[in-house]
This record gives sequence, structure tokens and C-alpha cells, in this order.
Amino acid sequence: MVQLARFVFLTVLPSAGSQGDSPGGVVWMLVSPNNRALGRGAGVHRSYADCRDAVLMLREGGPRCHPLLSNVEETGQWTWRVELDDRQVAGASRSYLRMRECSYNLERFLEALPAAEVVPGTRTVRRGRWHGGPGEGDTRPGTPVRRVLR
Repeated sequence: MVQLARFVFLTVLPSAGSQGDSPGGVVWMLVSPNNRALGRGAGVHRSYADCRDAVLMLREGGPRCHPLLSNVEETGQWTWRVELDDRQVAGASRSYLRMRECSYNLERFLEALPAAEVVPGTRTVRRGRWHGGPGEGDTRPGTPVRRVLR
């Protein structure tokens, strides 16, 4: 039996001592058969159902997805994101030293996307273990962006 990439859902608990400034929620991550993170969702969702719907919308919208690479001027590192209908829906789990590494990992994400298994249920993590959104904020507006051809 060949394993496929899969979407994993994580319930993010508020960080200890937070005063409502870091609410919890549900996020998704696409992982390879060997559990390597391929990418993650761009936002935090209120519920598992909302998060799962976002994954299904991304899969259905595949042909309308626009993959983008960007170089972060401050660090010189590369990151990627995927936009659907002019809205960021996914991004890199980390940044890359070389553009070709970033491009290669974006291609792996896009290849896995259509056939990836949607795992039922969620795992629980604390806010400190989930380090923000895709690319750690490296894809903010104004960052030089380069469109990638598929």
C-alpha cells in the first residue's frame, strides 16, 4: 500500500497567560508520506469544519491557484505562497536559502495537493509550538514577488 500526502488539522490552544490576544483555532498542514511538512494554511479557522472546508475549497480551486515565490530583502531567503482568487490560502512552512530549493518545495506541494488524503479530526498543539502563519510573515505586501509558472 502506497501512502499519500495528507492534510493534518491542528487545534491551536491559546498560549499560557494570554489575555485573549492569541486566541486558539484550527489550522491545517499538508505533510508528505514521510511526515515532512510540505506547506500550511494561511489562516486560523474557528472550527475543524471551517478548516476542512478551506482545504476542500483549495483542492477544488487548483486550476485557479497562483503560486508565487518571494525573496525577503532583510534576510535574502526565499519563501512561497499560493493565492486563490487573489487571496493567500497556503504558504511555505519555512524559508529557503536558495530560490531553486524554494521552487522545488513549492512544486512538491502543488503535486501533492490534488490527491492528498484529508485526515479526519484534529491534533492539539500549544500556540508556542505553532509559529505563526505561512513563511513566518515573509510574504507581506511590498515584498518583491516573482510569479512561478506551472
